[in-house]
Amino acid sequence: MPLIATDTYRLSHLLKQELFPEHGFCREVVTVNEAAAKTYAVGTVLGKVTANGKYKIAVQSAVDGSQTAAAIVMQDQSIPITTDTKVLVLARGPAIVSKSALVLDATYDLQAEKDVVYASLTAAGIIVADTI
Repeated sequence: MPLIATDTYRLSHLLKQELFPEHGFCREVVTVNEAAAKTYAVGTVLGKVTANGKYKIAVQSAVDGSQTAAAIVMQDQSIPITTDTKVLVLARGPAIVSKSALVLDATYDLQAEKDVVYASLTAAGIIVADTI
């Protein structure tokens, strides 16, 4: 059977509940900077670099602070190489997100490593739930 259409995750797949969405209480526009061109999908987990306060994809093996989950991307966006780019993220709670919609870097391959990411988000008030 031929493929008729494909669909990407939308915000509704990720975000299940948020406090005061009409005011953007849990949302923030942050600056990201990646060493290589990237495409952020809805649900991509970002970490914050301690030295400059900019965000990038959270990688388990990083040592610059970005290994700790700090935000979740809320819209698809292309990020050019080494360019400061503004991105809308879910930065704080109270909020509930679907675990299955989170996009983690491949370095988070063990369940214990993923649990650390979920705990970091929970510390920010973002509950990671087993929802579809």
